Amino acid sequence: MTLTIDSGILQYIPKGTYYEGKDEQFNKIWKMWSDLFTYDRYLFSLSTLLEGTGFSKGMMAHLLLSNPVEKGNKELMIPDGVDEQFEKKIIMYNLSKEKMPRALKNLLFLAGKDSNASKVNNSRTRKVILDYLFKDKQPEELDSMAINFKKKMAILVRHALGKYDLHKVLNGNIKTINKFFGRYSVRHDLPIVFHLFDKRPVYGSGDVVPYFKKVESYWEARDAARSGDIDKFRNAIKNLPVRTAMGFRNTFKLPIDKEEIYKKSTMGEKEKLQMETAAKKSGVKIKVDYAKQDLYDLWKALYHKILSGNEDNIEKINTAIETKQEKLPYIDLGDTVVLIDASHSMLGSKERPLHPFLTSLCISATLNNIREIIFTGGDNSKEVLVPSGSTKLWSGLLKAIELKPKTIVVISDGYENTMQGMFNKVYEHYKTKGHDFNLLHINPVFAASASEGSSRRLVADINPMPVENYKYLETEIIFNKMIENTTLVKKLLINKYQKLIGGV
Repeated sequence: MTLTIDSGILQYIPKGTYYEGKDEQFNKIWKMWSDLFTYDRYLFSLSTLLEGTGFSKGMMAHLLLSNPVEKGNKELMIPDGVDEQFEKKIIMYNLSKEKMPRALKNLLFLAGKDSNASKVNNSRTRKVILDYLFKDKQPEELDSMAINFKKKMAILVRHALGKYDLHKVLNGNIKTINKFFGRYSVRHDLPIVFHLFDKRPVYGSGDVVPYFKKVESYWEARDAARSGDIDKFRNAIKNLPVRTAMGFRNTFKLPIDKEEIYKKSTMGEKEKLQMETAAKKSGVKIKVDYAKQDLYDLWKALYHKILSGNEDNIEKINTAIETKQEKLPYIDLGDTVVLIDASHSMLGSKERPLHPFLTSLCISATLNNIREIIFTGGDNSKEVLVPSGSTKLWSGLLKAIELKPKTIVVISDGYENTMQGMFNKVYEHYKTKGHDFNLLHINPVFAASASEGSSRRLVADINPMPVENYKYLETEIIFNKMIENTTLVKKLLINKYQKLIGGV
């Protein structure tokens, strides 16, 4: 079997693009997942140790868990250097590296809570779900999880136990409780399970049962909201996240200003960035620490503010972008000129506005020895360059070649609509004339319509490098080189497994 895959299998997010919907994209990526899974199951699972999106890793774990390995299957011999539990260990490792909202979404795939994922209900699935939720979790961590992700955790526990056994657990059946929670800390878990299914935990004396401060605040706030006791509600929400407090306010129609909710409840740094504008409309100024934000999120916030006419903290965001870029690990391709496609299609989709263009800006920041950045297309009428106009990449290539760099990096979605194919003709012309330069095409847009792999190409003999997230550029460079030799790939990934997780 000849594999036609690229690192797009690890970078996919179902958001659609300017030209394509997410359904046709998913069908293309699913075929690549299936092809690699059929070709070599263990290469498939080991490959998820490379950097990639949470969605891709979640769907790949779903494929592994929905296809149990039959014992004694000689075609699926465990590779040397790993143990029999390595697939589960990889799945658990990847979950541990995700932020909790993403990890829980990936587990919800197993409960069928995604249009692309069917329900998977077997012993391996149950152990993965319950291990993630309860194994080695300290009371303080469970306390926060049960407040921030109550509904998601309830769905997962119900899926893992089934309705019948869940009913027995909630009614105190010791045998059933030990069956599912005996391997964990039962005294930690049961109050949380009761809370998830709307049974207020009852705490014993001493240290028999840990006291969950946030869970207790949740019940105090809920009771106060139901009874309309505003003073008691104000006091209770000090330990609650802003979304939970706001939910109680709206559900029970409490006569309390949003401003007070924002001020009294708690909020994470990324949440502050996301809610800054909404809070301002309510008359509340949220103090955002821009230095703690991701580079992509900073560019996104900058564009959103400027295009919406909100000039607040523009200088602070620009300073944070510059500082963040200075601290990035650089990839050195020698003397380099970067050509960025700023045509209209780089606006992205409604689901992810400006994503291709903002990703391009981030990618360029990871490259060292850049002599010049050339933009083709775009609208300069605002404080920032906005993708606009037709795709005339060939003109930018001419300018780049004139500078005689060692490497030309073009970042484009591969759609060329002004003299289609002209970019390839310009490239071939100068190459045949003896111009010595390397051309690297990085594509920040997944394309189901691509004839090979997951990205549209601009030059006939140069495979585009799909890079959906600027953090994955180095992964794609490595993946692109390794996939030519699957034996070497597997050996390198087993070494990675041993380093990250531990060998036999």
